[in-house]
Amino acid sequence: MSEADFRFDAPAVELRGVSKRYRLYQKPMYRFLDLFGLCPADAAHYTEHAALDDIDLSVWRGEKVAIIGRNGAGKSTMLKIITGVVRATSGEVAVRARVSNLLQIGSGFHPDFTGRQNVFASLAHQGITGRTANDLFEEIITFAEIGEYIDQPMKTYSTGMCSRLMFASSVVIKPDILVVDEILGVGDAYFAHKSFERMRSLCSEGGTTLLLVTHDIYSALNLCDRFIWIDRGRIRFDGEGKPAISMYESSIKEQEEHWLRQQTTARLELAAGDELVHVLVRTRNGFAASSPVALERLQLGLSDGTHLTLSAADGAPEWELLPEGNLSGPQVVADRRCRVLKTSGSIYHKAEWAVRLPTRDRVTSAGATWHYSGADPIDIRVFTADRKLLVAGTLTAADGWRTGTFGAAGEGGEELDVQAQADYGTGVVRIARIEFLDRHNNAVYEGQHGEPLTVRAHVSVTSRLIDRRVTFVVGFARQSSPYSVYIHDPALELPDASDCVIDVKIDAIRLGSGQWYINVGIGEANLFEKPAVKYFTVNANWYHLAAGRIEFKVASATKFDAAGCFATHPATIVVRRPDLEETQRSPSVTVAS
Repeated sequence: MSEADFRFDAPAVELRGVSKRYRLYQKPMYRFLDLFGLCPADAAHYTEHAALDDIDLSVWRGEKVAIIGRNGAGKSTMLKIITGVVRATSGEVAVRARVSNLLQIGSGFHPDFTGRQNVFASLAHQGITGRTANDLFEEIITFAEIGEYIDQPMKTYSTGMCSRLMFASSVVIKPDILVVDEILGVGDAYFAHKSFERMRSLCSEGGTTLLLVTHDIYSALNLCDRFIWIDRGRIRFDGEGKPAISMYESSIKEQEEHWLRQQTTARLELAAGDELVHVLVRTRNGFAASSPVALERLQLGLSDGTHLTLSAADGAPEWELLPEGNLSGPQVVADRRCRVLKTSGSIYHKAEWAVRLPTRDRVTSAGATWHYSGADPIDIRVFTADRKLLVAGTLTAADGWRTGTFGAAGEGGEELDVQAQADYGTGVVRIARIEFLDRHNNAVYEGQHGEPLTVRAHVSVTSRLIDRRVTFVVGFARQSSPYSVYIHDPALELPDASDCVIDVKIDAIRLGSGQWYINVGIGEANLFEKPAVKYFTVNANWYHLAAGRIEFKVASATKFDAAGCFATHPATIVVRRPDLEETQRSPSVTVAS
């Protein structure tokens, strides 16, 4: 597409109903037969995998878009369709600008040619020759910083060196659209930072549109103003960075839940023609409910007019309670026998049943009788084994017992929604509020480099806590860096009280200036000393990990810490003649760590 095709009144990139399906053949021979249209179209010969499923997307000129998701989610496939490397199975693709892409290490560069030959070939392919090419070549090798290797064959380069040269070659001509797929992750931290600054400059000054696939989601927060989360071939979220990251992290817990769900239901014996649906009652935020939720009765309405009813206290033959949850045993609440969704105990703050449906009946509604007085919304969901949503409703708070009926969810085809979770853990100890205080105990959200700071956590403790010793940790994550600074006590002893205040007193802020994200967590004593530390979203050793990334800004005291410094470290610098004993010390200063 020529530059004349670039329009300002239309998106630079537009996808409408785009899908991509790959055939997975049972035998290699079937792939050969399919080339000639001779392979039978049935599951005995091949199945189809939807890498992308009905994608709608518009990206405008100058936008900086991060595309995140787990391996195999469909991110790279979408970029290959945008750049024309592969064709979509269905849908419409419009790219109204010149594209420069970095999709794979070495793509477009011949390993037997030298770096110099590959760069000039790349420039010639883009119509750049002569003196202009010579000038751009000098700029490329200066940025890539591999001058001494430029005349060596590229097959002798490390992946980091290939990444440097390819990136420099792609951005030197100021592309309309720059597509980058993970290749910066193979380089060193210095060049990654340099590359991010270059991309930021291209977008802000040159109007370049950026599509960035990355697993370094925290660095992307400092570069991109829009995040797209792709999961199982679909766009699950399109918006700001922090909620996108929360949903991405929550999806790891959700996939763990789905795997455990499959393990349990695989053991259930189904009669011929029967199938399973799941009935789920859960907190909307994914963390422990602020008040107990009592459940007396649940009911499914079926397409033949009958109902499948569960007495929560007594059970029912068709209803199988899954073990991953936070449901109490039978008890009495407000004169009724019931079971209670507790406020602490498991990391899965839910109650879930697998229900056998006879003779392929269809679920048309769900009903519940509940008692709840809390402030947090409680969701009820009915869905199939492959997460297709059938019923969605909310158990609202009220005085006394309530009964409600909830109809079918939408037009069908929706999946069980992933929660935008920011708090994780069992809820046995709970962080109620976090404050930042200056030297005068005034609440602040910005501090000066070198000034004192107190991070205060207001904590509530349940009767379920046995050992009053806990791991307490405060993490500081730099907006433009994947690294963090931690302050932690592996065995902090909580007072014998239901509420307490934990103060982290920092004598002087040593963090580099700029935006920081603060996470606070309380877990079992010596949590980090355990033989295996699970990913935090599925780690039952945490009582409460507040991963909401509270923003805190550090202001620069001097120009020193503003120059990309991550943190400084207090030290004493001593100078003396080598033939004399140490006699004098300079005043304590800080140096870059």
